[in-house]
Amino acid sequence: MPEFLHLIPPSEALATFMAHLPPQPRIPSEKIASSEALNCVLAAPIAAPHPLPPFPRSTVDGYALRASDSFGASPSQPVYLRLVGEILMGTRADLEIQPGQAAIIHTGGMLPKGADAVVMLEDTQIVSETEIEVLKALGVGQHVLTTGEDVKAGEIVLEEGTRLRPQDIGGLIALGITEVPVVHAPSVGILATGDEIVAPEEQPRLGQVRDVNSYTLSALVRLAGGIPVRR
Repeated sequence: MPEFLHLIPPSEALATFMAHLPPQPRIPSEKIASSEALNCVLAAPIAAPHPLPPFPRSTVDGYALRASDSFGASPSQPVYLRLVGEILMGTRADLEIQPGQAAIIHTGGMLPKGADAVVMLEDTQIVSETEIEVLKALGVGQHVLTTGEDVKAGEIVLEEGTRLRPQDIGGLIALGITEVPVVHAPSVGILATGDEIVAPEEQPRLGQVRDVNSYTLSALVRLAGGIPVRR
């Protein structure tokens, strides 16, 4: 049977197969809740409606200050700063940091006006209720996330055709995107050929085998996000 010995590369076989398929219409789409969109495929790109973070934030627990006030600070030569308040979590930072001042800030807290860095608690010593020692010099922007550092307003965060992962769902929620357009799951017809094949619930006679491939392929189609249709 020499005809079975003529082989072509898989890529060429796929190209030949695809070339003989009729043009397919665009798969219909629908909008669903972002929280329910895991493993769905986006039907359109998603742009950020606002920057992330939407305001400058601290990445550590410590003190918001002007980086220039910490220049030269070390454990042997600390810099002394006056405490002027505390930035409470979930609130707007209404105070302004002047030269020689600092304010208590928590991880994720809004950086107050005038401050451009945050010194970690581990790099400070409390002198009194109104004064601290800074034991380490800081650079501008140290321990700070600036507005839009993660995502800029209008930036495409997820491309069309993206299969949504758990982290993608979290990113959508962070941007306040509660609905997304996704394509309908495609249906895939599966044809099992062979006179020897019988349904799995049947008792095969001698010379017959149960249909394994249809069910294996059906599982693979579901795993890929499709709807198997066994024929």
